[in-house]
Order: sequence, then C-alpha cells, then structure tokens
Amino acid sequence: MTALLLCLLPLLASANMYDMVFPTYTPTCPNGCASWTKAGNASYQPVIDKMWALGRAPSDASNLCAMPAAKAGENECDCDDRNEVITDSFAGPWCFCTGSDQGVAHAAYCTAPKGIPEQINLQLASPTVVVASFVTYEPLSQDPPTAMFGKSESSMTVIKGVTHEYVAPSSVNRTYLLHYIKFDQLEAHETYYYKVASATSTWSAVFKFRAPYADGITRVATYGDMGHSHYNNMGNLQDDCASGAIDAIVHMGDHAYNLGMARMTRGDAYMNAFQPTLTGCPWMPIIGNHEASDGDHYNHYLNITWGEVYGNNPPVASSATTPLGHLLTKGTLYAAGVHGTVPSNTSRYFSVDFGLLHMVGLDLNNLDPHQLDWLAQDLKAADANRAAVPWIMVMSHFPIYHSSMEHNLGASAYHFAGDESEEYPTSGHEYFPCDDPENCETVGQWRFKTGEALLPLLKNYSVDIYNAGHVHDYESTWPMCDNGQVCQKDYIHPKGTVHICEGNGGVPGVVGEFTMKDCGDEADYCRTHGTGGAYGRITVFNATHLQYDHVQNNGGNVTDSFVIVKE
Repeated sequence: MTALLLCLLPLLASANMYDMVFPTYTPTCPNGCASWTKAGNASYQPVIDKMWALGRAPSDASNLCAMPAAKAGENECDCDDRNEVITDSFAGPWCFCTGSDQGVAHAAYCTAPKGIPEQINLQLASPTVVVASFVTYEPLSQDPPTAMFGKSESSMTVIKGVTHEYVAPSSVNRTYLLHYIKFDQLEAHETYYYKVASATSTWSAVFKFRAPYADGITRVATYGDMGHSHYNNMGNLQDDCASGAIDAIVHMGDHAYNLGMARMTRGDAYMNAFQPTLTGCPWMPIIGNHEASDGDHYNHYLNITWGEVYGNNPPVASSATTPLGHLLTKGTLYAAGVHGTVPSNTSRYFSVDFGLLHMVGLDLNNLDPHQLDWLAQDLKAADANRAAVPWIMVMSHFPIYHSSMEHNLGASAYHFAGDESEEYPTSGHEYFPCDDPENCETVGQWRFKTGEALLPLLKNYSVDIYNAGHVHDYESTWPMCDNGQVCQKDYIHPKGTVHICEGNGGVPGVVGEFTMKDCGDEADYCRTHGTGGAYGRITVFNATHLQYDHVQNNGGNVTDSFVIVKE
C-alpha cells in the first residue's frame, strides 16, 4: 500500500488515453472530494460515469483526485487558456467537491504534493544509456538525487544524479526541481528495475524497462502533435512497448498543447499522464513550434528534455537560482556533453543510434548555421557507419513536403509555422493569406529556403526517411529526388528520400474516426493520405528491409503499410 501512495496510477492500459488517479494530490475543496460513484444526483451521475474509459469509475478511484480518460481534452482547442475546463483535466488532477449539488461548476483542481517524485520518464541517450528524469516541488538541497537500480528488485544498487532548479517566469510563481539520473553500461534487451528520489523526497514506486540495443531487429514508434486527449496514443504506446512491438518512442514536437498553458500546469498534467508509458519505454522528444512558444522562450522544454544531453555528461550539480543562472549552468554541462556520434551540446537538435537506425532530431523553428554545420558532420559520420547502422532517418516538427502546401504556396509562412493555424483543425492544417503581401514570406519561399538548406544534405548522405508532424494528418511520399521531383513510384532500391508526415498523435479535439486514400491527384509525389489520430510503427529487419506501419489510435488497426527495400 505504501508504494501505491507514492505513484500515479494508470487504471486502464489500452488503446487511447487511460484513466489516471493521483492518491497523493490534495483537493482544494473545503470539505474534500466526493466519491466518484456518488458525486452526482440521479440525472448527473451517469454523466460522471461516462467520463471514465470504461464508462464507470474504477473501484480504486474512491474519492481521490483523478484525470478521467474519456473526458480528457473534450473542450480543448489548440489555442490558449480560454477553453480551459476543469473536468477536461486541462490543468491536471481534479475532483467533485463534497457538500455541493455536484454540477460541473463544483469541480475543483487538486494541488501537487511536495517531496514526491512525479513526471518520471526515461530519455534515450545511446544504445547503452538512458536517463531517468523526474520532478519534485521542494527546497533545493545540496545533495544529489538517487536511484536504486538493478536487474531485479532485490538486487538494486544506488546511483547518484544531478538536480537543476528551474525558476518559472514571475507570472507563474513556481519553482521546479528537475532531477536526472543516468543509467549506463546497459546490456542490450535486458530488463532493469529502478526507483527514484530526490535528496529529501520519498521514493517513487518501482518501475522496469527493457534496455536499448545496438543491433538486431529495431522497433520504434514515431509521431508528432500529441497532448492529453481521449483519442491520443499514450495507451497504444504503452501496450506496444509492453508487447515488444516497439522499444522506443519518438515524439516529433508539439507536446501537451501547450507546456506553458494554465500557469505551466498544462505541461505538468501532460507529463504526469504520460508517466505510465514513459517509465517503461525510453523516448526521444523533438522540439516543435508550441515548445518554442511555451511561455518561457524554449526554457521549460529544454529543462524537461535535458536528459538527452546529460546522457553523456559528467555529474555536475546545478545551484542556479535564476533562469539566467540556470541556463549558464546548463550551458557548462552542454559543453561537456557528447551526444551521438557528433556532439550537438543541446537538446534542440541531436542524434541517437538506436539498433540499426540512426535518428536525427532537428529544430526547424530556427535552422541556424551552427545547426546546419552540425547536421552535415553528423550525417557524414552516420553515412560512414552504415556497416553498423545501415539506416538514417532525419526528423523535425515541420515537414518539407505535404500535398496541402502545394495548394497554399502563396500563404503566410509566419502563420504556417505559428500557433494560429492549428487552433481548431483536428485534421490537416489551416492556411492564412499574407497580412502584408509586400513584406511577407510565403509558404513557398519558406519551403524553398528550408529545402535549399536540407535537401542537398539528404541527397549527399543518402538519407532514407525524412519524418515530421505539424500538419494534423498522415501522408507518405514516393522517393523524392531533386527539386521535389519523384524518383520512382515504388520502394525497391529507392534513389531518393521517402518523406512521411505523421502529424496527429492526438491533437486537441482529435476524433476516433479515420480515412485513408490515394493522394496522387493532390501532388505527383503523394502516395497516401490519412486522417484521424494515429502514429507510425517502424520495424527495421536488417540492412535491406524497413517496414512502416500507420496505426490508428482508436482500435490500434494498421491502415497503411509499406516496405522499403535497399540494395
């Protein structure tokens, strides 16, 4: 029972979002929370029951704070806090208050405990290293965080980590302690057990995961644009990792919608909801436009994802007490870091070798010269290492090619890359005309500029796949050669890069239905186009065969599949 009270409890592990109960959160109701099974009158109780994934409150929910899955994100838009509804779990766990007449207006948020680890996740750093990251709310200690780690619960040993103090903007008035503990020298595919604690917190529950690997059949899930919504893919990913269908997760940007909303508690709710999946399946988060506008100019995101950099850093403690001091301290740690074959020294862009796949994550919010220089070095090294890691996949949040862009080349690039065009589309993307045509970069100009920088590198180093999100649907292209021309209309010995957009892992308002069609009439390079919440499942069998499956969140069915065959 002690472990139960120190963890966040997923009460349903199935496709789509699972229910979450938070035993250690404190209600803000004056007289506490009402029982979920007796929270409403005769007419309203059925409404409350339908908020849960199975149509009723789990027995363990009792009168605890929770985030019911079926109601998650129901009124949400990809915009701002104006659509915040407590019963959607917008800002985190909540409950109905005791002693009211139990209408929706009598729901109230709960507050996070101090000194208890939450938002626990594993970040992929290399074939032999993952980093456990977690958050606590408590005074900063001079002592480091600790993990108990081993191949069984009875043989775990102590590992020390580092702590960063992140001071949120003054409008938030909140301080986070972010803790990172490196698990290295991992044996391929081995199961490991761990629990974590800060210097002064209680222990988390015990979790387990399978270690990454450097060779053999490689399985990874990829998608972009996913928050805490009913028809997202968190439950699918948890099931896939448990069954061995995937061994790692890549989220290609736009996390939580948005990390900075609701006084930054929107991001906390998202990371807590994702915890049951990410404690057992290492992930690789990539930055999107919503992270660039997270309310703190990337800083919240860079803190959350710093495990990608710390994976190869020496353990140096941070004592920063201001955002600037924090960034300077972290900069020192970045400078010492070695990530992937070529160090990037930042979690804005980086690369990881995972099994037979070299994975590169880019930041197209700011494709600066330093990033391009690093990418050229990284791809050159990866191409020279094909005997060990034969496949290369480059990823970013923004796609270079998508058929919807072909019909909107004169639209505003500012709006395309910003947040407004994503406010309400649960599928596809909304384009806006230029406000000032004389001084406006168009989508066509943006793509030409971006392509001019990236496409020669993809060609020179024979990049196999370019994978992205942002546009809230699915699309796959035929192999692409120079100037957006199709090399061939098959995947046998491709002469160019295959582009994929998997941009609806679970956007606000995502629906449980889907479509799939041929899209060659939209653009010659376009092979298939699909709608609905979904994700990609990549299986690399060997040096010559890679399979891509497009999997629907609701039901878990594969609705598109293709195999790339190389010489």
